Amino acid sequence: MMGIFDLIERKVRENFGDAPVCVHVGNVDECDIKRHPVYSKFRRDVIAAGVKSAPSSRMWESLIAIGRLSDLMGDETWRLVILDCIIPCFRSVSVRVSRDFGAELEEVQSAMVVTALEVWNDTSAGVSPRHVRDRMVKGAFDVAYRKGSCAPPEYPMDEMELFLQSEAPALGFGLRAASIINSDLIRDADFAEQLKGERYGAVLQKHGCMEDVLGYHDEIRTGRRSGSVKQSVMAPRLSRFSISGVKNYYYTSDLYPSFIGLKEAAVVMGITESAAHRLIRAGQFPFPVARAGRSYKVSTKALMHFKEIPDVIVHMDDVENGARHASAGAWW
Repeated sequence: MMGIFDLIERKVRENFGDAPVCVHVGNVDECDIKRHPVYSKFRRDVIAAGVKSAPSSRMWESLIAIGRLSDLMGDETWRLVILDCIIPCFRSVSVRVSRDFGAELEEVQSAMVVTALEVWNDTSAGVSPRHVRDRMVKGAFDVAYRKGSCAPPEYPMDEMELFLQSEAPALGFGLRAASIINSDLIRDADFAEQLKGERYGAVLQKHGCMEDVLGYHDEIRTGRRSGSVKQSVMAPRLSRFSISGVKNYYYTSDLYPSFIGLKEAAVVMGITESAAHRLIRAGQFPFPVARAGRSYKVSTKALMHFKEIPDVIVHMDDVENGARHASAGAWW
């Protein structure tokens, strides 16, 4: 039976394969830094940086930040990468505890991973990203020696296998109705879905943004771009598949850049850029930010979540109908 450390390593390598890895914004094509290593080299560099001095390592700061952003979007990919990059320093300790205390190796390793994840969750706020790695390692070492000196297993292997095999559910953004009609309270799902799309289209038309949006819609219709909503998400949440194809659904956040600068984000948040930098250094910024070289990038989705701006799923026909209505057909 494969141990938990090996399961994590295998899962991460399945996720990344031989493709370049971007730890700055998570997407090589959207990153300002153009040279990116494959995962094997990236992992070696991260491990070496952790051994030297994790608190002063920008690489680890970037890794922790992208892990937080990944969690916010309901994706466990980068959390597993973080575990994969600290497992090498877990191995020797787990083997030593198992040998010296006669404890089951799999139980010790499973306890170390569970504790590291608990520390990860406990440090999600109020702790600077540069200190998270060391706290995860310390917590795992402590539980390993406690596991060796006392007995029965509290962390069965099955729990960790379940964590690796299951997909984390997407975290919903808090929706706040923009009109007197609350579409979340409408019993007719088709009508509620249509209303959200038309309302969004009317807002875009009001702010003079529909020309760019129509260009985005044209890319979807011509096949140059596909809608961003997966079939697994659409099945339970969307029912009007027949109106013009399931590929014509997208998240409203797709119309914006994936990341913006810290200066622009600070304006939206109503604080100064210097105050934003102070909050980041203290680990008190209200949501994770990505580190790209000497600068910071802010996830648009994370900023929307903080500002309680709904990232809803819309169909482009509904958006266009709402814009047409708001303009009395002027742009059609």
